[in-house]
Amino acid sequence: MATPENAGFVPLFHFHSRNSAVAVFTCVLRLTKAGPLFAAPMRLLHTADWHLGARLIERERLTEHAAFLDWLIEALRTEKIDALLLSGDVFDAANPPQDAIALYFDFLKRLADLKTVKAIITGGNHDSASHLNAPRELLRRFDVHVFGQAGDNVVDLGGAVVAAVPFLRERDLRQSSAGEGIQEVQDHVRHGIRDHYSAQLAACRAIAKERPIIAMGHLTVLGAATSDSERDIHIGNLGAVGADIFAGFHYTALGHLHRPQKVAGQETVRYSGSPIPLSFSEAADAKSVVIFETDSAAGLSPLSLLPIPTSRRLIRSTVSRATLAADLENVPAGSWAEITVKLEAPEPDLDRQVREAAAGRFEVLKVLADFPASVCSPWQPTGPTLHDLQPREVFRELLKEKQIQGEELSSVFDELLALREERKLA
Repeated sequence: MATPENAGFVPLFHFHSRNSAVAVFTCVLRLTKAGPLFAAPMRLLHTADWHLGARLIERERLTEHAAFLDWLIEALRTEKIDALLLSGDVFDAANPPQDAIALYFDFLKRLADLKTVKAIITGGNHDSASHLNAPRELLRRFDVHVFGQAGDNVVDLGGAVVAAVPFLRERDLRQSSAGEGIQEVQDHVRHGIRDHYSAQLAACRAIAKERPIIAMGHLTVLGAATSDSERDIHIGNLGAVGADIFAGFHYTALGHLHRPQKVAGQETVRYSGSPIPLSFSEAADAKSVVIFETDSAAGLSPLSLLPIPTSRRLIRSTVSRATLAADLENVPAGSWAEITVKLEAPEPDLDRQVREAAAGRFEVLKVLADFPASVCSPWQPTGPTLHDLQPREVFRELLKEKQIQGEELSSVFDELLALREERKLA
């Protein structure tokens, strides 16, 4: 008999017996515990390599980073993003300046205010794992999942399952042994990275069912284009691996290399690149974030690149000494510039002349001279300056100057440098 409570109610299922009803609902319960029966599509945004606190020839970049984060919050809202993936190098140093830390937490506060966006943040080779992990339990309350170091890194976002792999340090990959050669170290590191991603894929598959599986990573993949501002993340960059280690993942969100690019011709294995140019070698790069959407068939819709507005341009310009003032008129106002001047002979006060010709219309951060080697004076540098070199390169230049056959010494220096980096970031 119909009652006011069930009047007009039409059952979706008709069961012939109580036992059949119990069996069906038991099956549904088991499937639900194993994972969502129907995963709604998700829109995800992939970014990386923020390097908050970075400087360029002693100039702070906080204003540019603040402008990017303002833009990103608005992009997350207008693009109706469900999850943000940040693939390492949140900060530029293990002990970032307080202004950079404040910028990071202000962004997370505004992200939480949106109430619609989950986030996964992994550590990079520049980040301190302990520094990133310190507030992780608090941030988890706001659906922000932080992984400063390797461990249990699988995150179920509902519409997708993510292997949130941070930068893998050597201690995560292998046990050092006395007397190891450089080739043995290389093989152990690469095999360790491959095995780690294989284990993460298996862990994701165990809970994903038919849902898409996404990998995150902070490493060098062979075939990708680098820039001047990246630091080797394993001894001599021996941790570089092939893109085939990501087979089985529907999308791989990479960080470490600052140029936005797909890897090995694969649209779904990508570096998002840094949001601002971190060196003059990136001056011509078009910065962007990657947006993609999962679908119910365990795949992805075509991804898109969302351009990041430029708040300050970096310019590399080559000019002639004879037409210096006229050539510098082509440099955009308000930019930071690296100026190379073509000369017939060295000029000791070239730096002053270029800065005076700029007349404050833009800022000259670096002046380089380009003239025939035949007229080079002993005091005139013809190669990169000390500021342009990484420690490993300085050591090799020293060995060359002292005429020392240094392959073995170089390997020892690389080991010491790697140990120093690990202790600094621990």
